Amino acid sequence: MIGKNSRRVALGATALCLTGATVVASSTYSTGAEPIDSSSASSIVAPRAIAAPTAGDVRAQTIRKYGVHPLPTSVRTITKYKLGKKALREIVAAKKLANTTKAKRIRKCESGGSYKINTGNGYYGAYQFDRGTWLSNGGGRYARTANRAPKFAQDHIMYKTYKARGWSPWACQ
Repeated sequence: MIGKNSRRVALGATALCLTGATVVASSTYSTGAEPIDSSSASSIVAPRAIAAPTAGDVRAQTIRKYGVHPLPTSVRTITKYKLGKKALREIVAAKKLANTTKAKRIRKCESGGSYKINTGNGYYGAYQFDRGTWLSNGGGRYARTANRAPKFAQDHIMYKTYKARGWSPWACQ
């Protein structure tokens, strides 16, 4: 809304257009130009630049929202499986446990390290869970059987099983 005979004054991110009786303010933050009282034109201050969040701000915000930082999985996955703060903390701990020498040895012995394996003997996934163990430890939120669940989910249920019963459920040690 700038007329031919108007004067444009730039103030930071806001441009003012002076046209006789009215002042029209056009800002990059608004959807369009808005007429304002010409007496208040001198009191208009350019908006301050919005600073990009620092790494510390992002970390604090992530911890406040999810309980952990960095996230062990994507936000899309968190939403898909409705993972809360407690589950995300357990997944972080499970990831650490799954990277231990003992857990790697168990995976290698039980399934050859394959998370997708279905051996046909009633045991599924990298840790060869039977359906009862899988479902009783919360695996049903991810899939009906372990071999159909993502890697982080199998590690999560392994962690929960380990916390409840130790390494005893696994024959390979």
